[in-house]
Amino acid sequence: MIGLDLNRIWNLLTLGGPMTIPLLIASVFSLAVIIEKTIFFYRNNDNNFRLIKRIEILVEEGDILSALNELKGKKGTNAKLLSTALAHNSEDPSRLREVLQAVGEDEIKKMERHLPILDVVAMISPLLGLLGTVIGIISSFNILGTAAGAANPAQISSGIAAALISTALGLIIAIPTAIFYSYFAHKVERRAHQMNLSMVEIVDVVSNNRGDSDVQNYS
Repeated sequence: MIGLDLNRIWNLLTLGGPMTIPLLIASVFSLAVIIEKTIFFYRNNDNNFRLIKRIEILVEEGDILSALNELKGKKGTNAKLLSTALAHNSEDPSRLREVLQAVGEDEIKKMERHLPILDVVAMISPLLGLLGTVIGIISSFNILGTAAGAANPAQISSGIAAALISTALGLIIAIPTAIFYSYFAHKVERRAHQMNLSMVEIVDVVSNNRGDSDVQNYS
């Protein structure tokens, strides 16, 4: 059964004409980015409310070194912002904000990495499908124009099939790609907003509880 299904799929793709190849390549890029971003966001989950509160308590107690040790090995944007703020806790608040802003921008770039590929695939896939449609229709009209007598229906139907398959394949690739692009872009926007709120809180906590010189010797 699986072999028969694969054969049917292969036959359909073969009938799709020359635009099938670039469409399949686009689908591979789209799938690779979707998998990569799903793994990235799963591994960098910022649901660490308890960790943040624990660090705040340690900072308020003046135990900066314990707070830094607590953050060792922790992943996520908030953990990185906290460790950076604690490592620069002796800095002026304005300078601390600049440092955290730089770290935040770097984290946003990591979250946005490869997302433009999804945007491009979602945009060009329907156009490639439309181009395949035009090529298929032109092929059918060429057969009609060059036929001396009655045109072969099988040859005409192959051109029409290529046109329909290219359009369908372009939409099949573009629709889920656009959905995932919108989902990931919204996720980045939401995390960027949460990160900005965390920055304000982190700066306030660290600025009001300056650590001692032991932090300078922390490694």
